[in-house]
Amino acid sequence: ALDGVTMGRIKALDAPTDMQIFVSLSCTMCPELVIAAQHIAALNPNVRTEAYDLNHFPALKETYNVMSVPCLVLDDGQVMFGRRTLDALLTLLGV
Repeated sequence: ALDGVTMGRIKALDAPTDMQIFVSLSCTMCPELVIAAQHIAALNPNVRTEAYDLNHFPALKETYNVMSVPCLVLDDGQVMFGRRTLDALLTLLGV
């Protein structure tokens, strides 16, 4: 269960937000980011998230020049690499 502060931050995302997450099934850091993003999207209808295994989507790897995983693409533009907790992801999203 999430605390009230975290729930408030998730609900505060009032602009449409799109997160694409690129992973590898052998990545040990990827699940944390995927779970955090999916949790936010499940609780806020303004947020949409999709996760892709790059082994099955090589064109996306080229499109976003993915060098490592996990990779987060925010609103089809900003590309960021590395592990993110739910708290860190909310901070990145500006709430």
